[in-house]
Amino acid sequence: MAVANIYVYCGEGGWSVQDVNRFSDSLSMSRQWYSHDGIHLTSLNVLTNEDSDLFYNQCTIKKLGQPPFEGFWNTIQCFQQGFSDNHGEDKVIVLPHPIIGTDLVGIPILESCPDRGSLDNAPKGSTEEDRALVKEEQLYPIQQYDNWWSDETDMCPFWIAVTAQTSKFIFNELKEKHEEILEDYDPNAYGLQQWIECELEPQLFWLNHPHGLISPYAIGDTDTQLARNELWESNVRPHFQNMDDGYGWRGLGGDEEALLFEYDHEYRSVSRQVSFIALEGDTAVAEEDEYCRWWILKGG
Repeated sequence: MAVANIYVYCGEGGWSVQDVNRFSDSLSMSRQWYSHDGIHLTSLNVLTNEDSDLFYNQCTIKKLGQPPFEGFWNTIQCFQQGFSDNHGEDKVIVLPHPIIGTDLVGIPILESCPDRGSLDNAPKGSTEEDRALVKEEQLYPIQQYDNWWSDETDMCPFWIAVTAQTSKFIFNELKEKHEEILEDYDPNAYGLQQWIECELEPQLFWLNHPHGLISPYAIGDTDTQLARNELWESNVRPHFQNMDDGYGWRGLGGDEEALLFEYDHEYRSVSRQVSFIALEGDTAVAEEDEYCRWWILKGG
């Protein structure tokens, strides 16, 4: 059993085999699987009906069987698998959309996520008022990051980290209300996140988090990247110095003055504030985007 247990759905409406293998490689390049003294740090569990031989060795394949839901919504099974595989306080990370690890990925993956009704061992400062609230209301702590680039959701829809017990709670809610969700929410990561924020918000407690840890990247669309550079300046950079999130600038060894995406600088590429890039668009042609191939996929 690993310290952190990642779950993705690979199939229609979800990740592709190529998406999974790219992500697996990005974790391998960060030496994220085992510590130097043999502690199992991270597991990557793939719910799929694809041939297991198509995946890299670091992936643990969980056969989906007859898909219980439709397309993207089979992501719901990641929450079920998460609590089935793990003990109550073990960390479960569900990734509803393809991402790539870039820099300092181990910190968000391995940071603890407290169980229901407690903020014990929360990664960054919680107030006495927060602790009292979580205990009194028996709230479920959740680790997510800010959606700084759009107003579709408050939190980034590409990362949902909770304990196994909370994963069970989320699964039960999703399963019970599945038909309503199909009618009211889009079958993608944003739709899932909107449901979480609209329906579960009173029962959740979002942990303090660094700003800008996850960024989307629109494949083949430089104009969108440049527009997001501007949003980064107004929505993320102010947090580097004021430390209101308990983290501030986190790009160890990086250049704090760098733009989110640098196109013309002699040594800057993607800001080292970012640990994960979510690929938007047709990921099958990501290598055709030279910037993506060189600086995100690191050669493909």
